[in-house]
Amino acid sequence: MQRALFALAVVELVLLLLLPAPRNPEHPGITGGIRTAAALLRGEGPPVDLAQDYVGARRLVRGDDAYPRMSAAFAELGLTSRVNHRSTHPPTAFLLVLPVAWLPWHAASAVWAALMLCAIAVTYWLFGASPGLAAALGPLTLLWPSAAWSLGQLTPLWLLGLAIAWRLRDRPAGAGAGVAFASLTKLIPAVSVVPLLLVLERRRVLRGFASVWAAALGLLLLVGAGAIERFVELEGGVARGQAARGENAGLFWAAAHDFGEVGVAVALALLAVVVVFSIRRLRALGRLDRWTWDAWTWIGVALLPIAWIYSLLPLLPACVRIARSGWIAVRPLAVAPIVIPFFIDPFGVPGGIHLAVATACLGVALLVDVAAAPEPTPALVIRRECDDAAVASRERA
Repeated sequence: MQRALFALAVVELVLLLLLPAPRNPEHPGITGGIRTAAALLRGEGPPVDLAQDYVGARRLVRGDDAYPRMSAAFAELGLTSRVNHRSTHPPTAFLLVLPVAWLPWHAASAVWAALMLCAIAVTYWLFGASPGLAAALGPLTLLWPSAAWSLGQLTPLWLLGLAIAWRLRDRPAGAGAGVAFASLTKLIPAVSVVPLLLVLERRRVLRGFASVWAAALGLLLLVGAGAIERFVELEGGVARGQAARGENAGLFWAAAHDFGEVGVAVALALLAVVVVFSIRRLRALGRLDRWTWDAWTWIGVALLPIAWIYSLLPLLPACVRIARSGWIAVRPLAVAPIVIPFFIDPFGVPGGIHLAVATACLGVALLVDVAAAPEPTPALVIRRECDDAAVASRERA
């Protein structure tokens, strides 16, 4: 069975590589995600956000300004883009790209895309899938636009870091390190350390979290200390400018754009209720369960000031869990973040509010799912985890 699944993964990958690139990268259309992913894997290196991190990493090492205007950064690679703002990514994102930054752009983008595809597959394994099933699900997941667009982004590392933290939840230092690794991408994923601090040994969680960040900051100081100051200098104005764009799918910004203060109030109320429910559940159980972990992953995505179609990728484990085993009436809400990206212009103005609604749907699904579940007790959680382990064992067999 495992060999058949690995063979299926190879077939999926071959079929993926045969797909042509989008004719117009500026307006890629609904199928543009998987076509762009295919082009990246072939080494064609179309214009994607990875380019800003690639250029930033190379400039970091050279001691130059790691935050040039995007049009200038793309021009360095022989790419054309009308985007003229500076990067909003933290300098730690450039560190993550350093392992491929020594390669020419087309080779670097191909290697990066392959690594991101592996990160998605490994995430399935970390959540209990067999190696063969994880390998087969990796390329198949690229049919989802949010996953396909992620091959030229940092979100698969966010997803992977949180999956590592969940897998190591009985090892506080390892779990803290996993969250720290995820937070190197966009900083916001660091909120997932909160549930760890509430139920695990805080000193060990903080030690694992701090060790990763100490290493990252030490490397930054060694290769390009000025990037930290430059990021702080630019972040306020650049981030506000990008957040104000009508196509921004950040939950609070999109709500403000389309519904004003009422929309922001509703989004804030949803966030507050999820936070309160998760903390109450942690205190009732005395340990971390999957619902709480999914809730804090959602909180991280909901707090993003700037979000795009690929920002939904970290929500995939929660969507799959509720769609498979949640209360039947709430499953459509969990499926919404999967379905909605298939029907929108991925970077157009109408798409922003639709993607924000997709994020909100999962938040509501989490609340309804936990409200419909039996009152949490440690014995119930242990029994459910034993059932999950039994299912995973049968799948591996």
